Amino acid sequence: MNYKNYIKTIIKYFIYITIYILIISVLYYFKIFSYKTIRIINYIINILLFSFSGYKIAALEQRKGYLNGFLISLIIIMLFLIPSIFISKLNFTTLVYYLSLITSSIVGGIIGVTKKAK
Repeated sequence: MNYKNYIKTIIKYFIYITIYILIISVLYYFKIFSYKTIRIINYIINILLFSFSGYKIAALEQRKGYLNGFLISLIIIMLFLIPSIFISKLNFTTLVYYLSLITSSIVGGIIGVTKKAK
């Protein structure tokens, strides 16, 4: 396990999510999308970014894509979850949301190992 790969992947994730937040904030400010549409787009983008993170780390590590995808998603979710515990309550929908992010990262990791091996 190369920690540099994990750090690079996490930094890339946060760069992408920051750029996305800036773009979506401008779109919401000018009322181009409704709040409900923004929530759906946020969910889809997060699923894609977690899948991409799992894919990148598994392609770099070249073994056990499911485990690498799980680890990278667990690290990122812990970074989200720690402040969230103090700000709001955890409920069932939040746990399902985080579980879907973990699953998408695991799938991305499996695809990353499979694609790179060919």
